[in-house]
Amino acid sequence: MLFKDFIEKLSSVISAGGSTDKFTKSIFGAILTEEGQDILDEYKPSSYKSFCNGYTSISGISKKVNAYLEPMNFSGYIAQFSDATIQILCTVFRNDIPDIDAYNAGDKLAELFVSIITEAASTKKKKSTPKGAQETKNNPLGAFSDIAPELTADNAGSIFFIDPAISAELKESKDEDNTSAFDKYLNAAVSYFSTKKTLLYAEKPHPFYDLYVCNDIRYRKFRATGIRDPKAEKTISNVTIDKLEAESKYVIIQGIGGIGKSMLLTHLFLSSADHAQDTGYTPILLSLKDYKDTTCGMVDFIWNSMKEYDSEITQVSIIAALQQKQLILLLDGLDEIQSSVRYSFDQDLDAFIKSYPGNMIVITSRPVYSFISYSKFSLFDILELTKKQSIELIEKLEFWDIEGKNSFLEALDKTLYFSHRQFASNPLLLTIMLMTYSSFGEVPAKMHVFYSKAYETMARLHDASKGSFKRPLHTKLTPEEFAKYFSQFCARTYKDEILEFDSMLFNAYMKKVLKTAAPEHQNIAPRDFLLDLTDNLCIMYREGEQYYFIHRSFQEYFAAVYFASEYDANLEKVGSFFEKMKHRSYTDRTFDMLYDMIPEKIERFIFLPYLEKLFTDCSGNGTDEYWEFLERIYPCLTYEEGSTGESFLNEAESFLYRCIIREKSIEAVSDIDEYGWPSQIYDLPRKVWVEAYSEFLEYRTYDKYPDPESIPERLLDSTSIVEEDELPYKYSDYFGRPEQTGLTITIDISELRKNPHRYIVLRNHMELPEFPILQEYNNVKQYYEMLKKRTQLEIESDDLFDD
Repeated sequence: MLFKDFIEKLSSVISAGGSTDKFTKSIFGAILTEEGQDILDEYKPSSYKSFCNGYTSISGISKKVNAYLEPMNFSGYIAQFSDATIQILCTVFRNDIPDIDAYNAGDKLAELFVSIITEAASTKKKKSTPKGAQETKNNPLGAFSDIAPELTADNAGSIFFIDPAISAELKESKDEDNTSAFDKYLNAAVSYFSTKKTLLYAEKPHPFYDLYVCNDIRYRKFRATGIRDPKAEKTISNVTIDKLEAESKYVIIQGIGGIGKSMLLTHLFLSSADHAQDTGYTPILLSLKDYKDTTCGMVDFIWNSMKEYDSEITQVSIIAALQQKQLILLLDGLDEIQSSVRYSFDQDLDAFIKSYPGNMIVITSRPVYSFISYSKFSLFDILELTKKQSIELIEKLEFWDIEGKNSFLEALDKTLYFSHRQFASNPLLLTIMLMTYSSFGEVPAKMHVFYSKAYETMARLHDASKGSFKRPLHTKLTPEEFAKYFSQFCARTYKDEILEFDSMLFNAYMKKVLKTAAPEHQNIAPRDFLLDLTDNLCIMYREGEQYYFIHRSFQEYFAAVYFASEYDANLEKVGSFFEKMKHRSYTDRTFDMLYDMIPEKIERFIFLPYLEKLFTDCSGNGTDEYWEFLERIYPCLTYEEGSTGESFLNEAESFLYRCIIREKSIEAVSDIDEYGWPSQIYDLPRKVWVEAYSEFLEYRTYDKYPDPESIPERLLDSTSIVEEDELPYKYSDYFGRPEQTGLTITIDISELRKNPHRYIVLRNHMELPEFPILQEYNNVKQYYEMLKKRTQLEIESDDLFDD
C-alpha cells in the first residue's frame, strides 16, 4: 500500500477537517518515539502536503525515522478515538486488512503503517539496461570523427569547428602537469595580494595577515535559489577551500558591505596558493567589476585577468586545466557587475559550468535577493565578527593613538560591542569606530551620523602616521566645502554605476561638478581633489593607473548626502531614479540612509507622488482596483510544494513600494504560504522537480558509460533536485523515471484577470478579507490617505509651526 492511499483513508475518517500538512505530520509523529520527533521539524509544511498528495515519495523521511518506530504509540493513538470512529476505520481498511476489527484496529493499522515506512526506507533506485545499450552512445559524429578530426561536438550534441592548432595543443596538454603552467601567475599574484591597503593604511600597504581576522561563515539549509538541502545548517570557522569543497563545489558567500567578503577571498587565494604544488589545484582570484559588455565569455575573462600577472599565459593552458578540473575560481563582487551586463554574465557562467563541470567556484556578493541562475550553488552567509574576533582585529591594527586604542578596546569589551553591534561586528565599520572614538570619545548609533563623524575624523586627522597633525587640503577648501562637491561627484558616479576611475574619467566628472561650484572655487584643479581624496582624506586609493573608493559604502553615503540636499521639487526625480534602478538598489544602503536623513521629505515628495500615481493608474473601484494593483505590484506569484530546485520570493516589483511597506511595517505578502491555497491552484502551469543522479545531469557522462551496468556505485552516491523537463534525454533509458520531489506553480495574475470565470475559486480565495496581500493593499491605501491628509493640512496652514 502506498503512503498517499494510507493517509487518504485515514484522513477521510479522523482528520476532522484539519490542514493536510499538519495532519500528515501528526500521523508520522504518532508512530515515533520521543527521540525521533525532532526529525519531523526538518521538513516544511509544503513537504508534508506533498507527501500526502503523492507528489513526493516518503523514502527520504522514512530512512530517517525508521530507527525510531514504535507501533504501540500508534496503536494508542488510534485507541483514543470513539468506538464508532474505530468501526468506520475498520470498514475503510477492510480490503487492505481483511482480519481487522474493533479490538485489533490499532495494532493492525500500526502494523500496516510500519510496513509502509519500512518498504519506503529500503527503496533504492535500480539501474536499468537502456534500449540499444550496445549501440554507440552520444557520438553525433559517429564514423566521421576519424575522417574530420577538426570537428567536435558540445554537450548538447551540436557540431562545430575548432581550430586544429588549438585542438592539437589541447590534446598535448591533457597529459601535462598544468600547475607548472601557472607558476609565474601564482608568484606574481601572491606577491600582489600578500599586502593590502586599508582605511588606516591607505598610503603604505601592510602584510595581509597582520590586519586580517577570518570571519566565520554559516551554511544555509537552502541553496542559492531556495532548494532545501538535506544536510543541516553548520558554521565553519577558519575557512579554507577544503572545508568549502566538503560542502559544495559551487559556493556563493553573501554579506553586507564592509563585512569582509573580499578579504575572505584573498585569504582563500593565499592559503590555496600556498598548497598549490601539493594539491595540484590552482586558485585564481578575479574581480567581477572587470566583467564588461566587451567580455567574450568566462574563459576570455579568466585569461585577460591572469594576463595582468603573466603576459605569456595562454588560453590553451587555461582550457586544459579546466578540462582536468584543476582550477579554483574565486569571483569577487557579483553585485558590482553593472546591471546592463548582469544577464550576460549569468548566461556565460551557466554555459561555462556546463562546459567545464567540476572546477571549484566561489562567488561573493552582497545580498541581491535573487540568484535565479545559480541553482547549483550552495549559499553561505559570512557572519558578523564575534566580540572575540573584533577585539583580536583591533589588537592587530597599528594605530597612531595608543592610549585611544587601549581605551576603545576596554569599551569594546565592556559595552560598545553590544550597544553598537551593527558597527562593531563589521571589520570596515569597526575600524571607522576606532578612529571616531579616538576623536570624539563616542560612536553614533545612526548609520548616516556614523559616516558623518567618520568623515569629520578623516578630514581633521588625515595623516595616520602623525596622529593629530593637520595637513591643509590641496584644494584649500574647508572639510564642509569639500564634502559638498564630493557628494555631487559621488551622486553622479553612483548614478552611472562607476566604482573605479583613471585620472581622465575622474577629471571629467569633477569638471561637471565644478561648473556648479561657487565662483571662487570653479578654478580648482580636479587633480587637487584627487590628491586630497587619496593622500589626505584616504577615502580613495590608487592602484597602478586606477583609483578606487576605499569602500563603496563611502560613495553611497555621500550620494545620499547630495540627494538629501536637493530642492524638494527634485526629490521626486530622485525617487524615480531609485525606482528604475531595481537591481542595484537591492545591494546598498543609499536609500536607507537618505530616508533616515530626511524621513518627512521622503514621505511627502517621494512616497506620496508614487502612491498617488499607483492608485490613479489602477483607477478602479473595489475589487477591480485591487486586481489592477495586484497585476502591477505582484504580477506573478509562486507556490511551492515539497523540495524544489529553485525558489522565488513573492516580493513586490516596485522598489519604492518595498521601501514603503518595510519602513511602515505593513508588509504581509510573506504570510501567503502559511495562509494556503485552494486545490484549483493545481490547474495552473507548474514545474515538476525530481531527484536525479548528479553525475548524470551532463551529457558527457553518458559517453564514458555507454553500458549502464558498467557505472560504478560511487557515481550514484550524490543526487540533485532538477526540473524533470531539463533532464538529459538518455536519463530515463538508464535509470527509469526519477522520483518526484516537488512542484513549483506559477500564479499569473493577468491570466486570472482575463479568465475570471475559469478561475473563480482562486479569485474568490484572493478576495477574502484575511488574504495577506489584500490586507497589505488595504494598509497601504490607509497610509496613502493619511499622507494626503497630512500634506493638505501642511499646505493650507499659514502657521510656522503646526501643532
